[in-house]
Amino acid sequence: MRRLVLVPSEGAPQRRFLWPAALLWLPLLLPGLEGGASPAVAAQSSFSYQALCRYTWEAVDPQKKVHYEINPCGGLGKCDKSSAVCATDIKTNNSFSVGNISLTRNTKLLLEFNTTKPCPQQNSQHLQSSINFYCGKTLGSPEFVASTDCVHYFEWKTYVACKKDLFKPKKEVPCYVYDGLKKHDLNPLIKTSGAYLVDESEDDVELHINICRNIGKSDATRNCPGDAAACLLKDGLAFDMGQPKDQLKFERNRLLLTYERQFTNQEEKPDFCHGHNPAVTITFVCPQGRRGEGTYPKLTAESNCRYEIEWVTESACHRDYLESKNCTLTNEQHNIYVNLTSLTQDPGYTSAYLAKDEEEYYYYLNVCGRTNGGNCGNDEYISTCQFKPGTHQHKVAGRFANQILRYADGDLILTYPGGDTCSSGFQRMTVINFECNQTAANDGKGVPEYVGETDCTYYFTWETKYACVGEKEGLPCRVADKKKHHDLSRLIRHSESEQNWEAVDGTLVEAEKQMFFINVCHNVLRKGGAENCSEEASVCAVGKNGIKNLGTFMSPPTKVGDMIQLIYSNGDSCGQNKKIQTKISLICKPGDLESAPVLMNSEQDECLYKFEWHTAAACVLSKTKGDNCKVSDSQAGFSFDLSPLMTEKGYEVNTSDYSFYINICGAVPNVLCGQNSAACQVKRNGEGKWSLGAHVSLRHRYIFLLLAQLSNL
Repeated sequence: MRRLVLVPSEGAPQRRFLWPAALLWLPLLLPGLEGGASPAVAAQSSFSYQALCRYTWEAVDPQKKVHYEINPCGGLGKCDKSSAVCATDIKTNNSFSVGNISLTRNTKLLLEFNTTKPCPQQNSQHLQSSINFYCGKTLGSPEFVASTDCVHYFEWKTYVACKKDLFKPKKEVPCYVYDGLKKHDLNPLIKTSGAYLVDESEDDVELHINICRNIGKSDATRNCPGDAAACLLKDGLAFDMGQPKDQLKFERNRLLLTYERQFTNQEEKPDFCHGHNPAVTITFVCPQGRRGEGTYPKLTAESNCRYEIEWVTESACHRDYLESKNCTLTNEQHNIYVNLTSLTQDPGYTSAYLAKDEEEYYYYLNVCGRTNGGNCGNDEYISTCQFKPGTHQHKVAGRFANQILRYADGDLILTYPGGDTCSSGFQRMTVINFECNQTAANDGKGVPEYVGETDCTYYFTWETKYACVGEKEGLPCRVADKKKHHDLSRLIRHSESEQNWEAVDGTLVEAEKQMFFINVCHNVLRKGGAENCSEEASVCAVGKNGIKNLGTFMSPPTKVGDMIQLIYSNGDSCGQNKKIQTKISLICKPGDLESAPVLMNSEQDECLYKFEWHTAAACVLSKTKGDNCKVSDSQAGFSFDLSPLMTEKGYEVNTSDYSFYINICGAVPNVLCGQNSAACQVKRNGEGKWSLGAHVSLRHRYIFLLLAQLSNL
């Protein structure tokens, strides 16, 4: 079972107003209150929004190309300091206030900001803004909903709006950023408990991180300091390696997040930090093209408690690429094709989808539609109903009016927000993790299975053939055994410039030979000799007797002894009620990413094809350290010597403002940045210089990949 990812509902579908609406009508217009939900949803007698005033927030209207800055306490730079909501027309770069702090009304969870400026078409009314708040599990961010000539509507899901402090963190920073009109949002990665284990840390230490927020308590992180967003477990102790400081940034097509631990004069820094303040920089990278697999943060550099982490994840891509407001994801917008509408039941269907928890509750669900099961009322948007047999207890656990379908890193997740309110003020929410299963029950539709509940969020898994996302089934292409990782993704062929793998067939005489086209964790590319292969085939045989589908990628690779095994199933028919299956055994061969698979059998069993593949992709991703500018891995049989790159003066790289001096496995001249500096940044106007790092031992990670990359230079 793949991991469950909590996906907060961000961004409501826009509504087109037929005439200007007064603020009195706002509760009827905002999508979060559609479908019969009470206007008092998540309401509380008083609402303090001061915690939101520490930052200037952003929202956009992509249709009208308007950028908004929002601060409930005012002080916005583009408009006058009394402005709480400042709008900028991107086409003309004209900024104007659409809400002033001096004309504020705070009613339960509704903030209204008025102005003295007349509306463009209605001089009798003034420009104004309204923000409707809902209880959420993170700081969240404001989302543009709609606008008329006079009123600009927003909604905001945030823990600040909750009745209780259940979701209130020790420290949290805004976890979104805009690139023009495109929003990048990492809120779905935030954990309210526990943390992510960073890969490639030393065997005797563990580095745990959370995203934009301090680490919540869990068994693995129970000893971590309360404010820490990065925690190092070493020698039985837990150390704070950094706290949330700056909000998420967008630089050079990457997202950057920094944590730092600052010490008072009375506090002692850890000895292994050598006098430096611990700090963590996390770089999030949107991959080029769909990966079809889950990912994890990787340590790329570490020196004196300064950690550099890279996370290649589809969650770093802009949100419109990842999410849909309906039941489909399209190739044109999302680079995959998903259509769950075949799972939608008519509300009058006699046998509604049903899941049961381990105690006493029943959950009636529908997919992208209304369910009548459980008798939760006549609301036309009810998609999940929680029912306790033998009682009159019925709770709406989610509505599809503002559903979000999201695909990222191999996870296909449908979220229903807007259910009945819990005691904390949080509205019940349903999260369904769909998994590909071509042979699921109920004629491939499958059934939902209850997984668990956390803070009024109900989790389900659902295996169905309709979750098999076109040619990329969203299954992982790697195997992990604790800290040992095997990654087959380097063998995947998916771009137009690449070719399928072609297996070597040494079992038949030349006249009887077939051509075997193979792809890894993916369907074969229908080009060249495989042009007429089946769309579903991951292994395809082409010969004088025709073309056969030898199996489809339907399950992730597994570890079998010292080998990695891929099984492709559900190929063409090969007998009564039988389908062809292919087994590929991948065996570690250090340094070799070019060798092709070899057919091991052909005639013995027409329903089973076996291939053997000696490749570096089957090796354990390894790491080791070296000294004196040399590093080697005796197990892999590799040795690297970078000492010829070391020079007395180092290397110089210039930009318009700075000169950078670096050396390989040695220091740059002392006159630049002091003794033992291996990288030095100097302002070209002579007004400053900084050491960017001292020379440390050469560390070599994932050694076979490095060799493969070097061989292509």
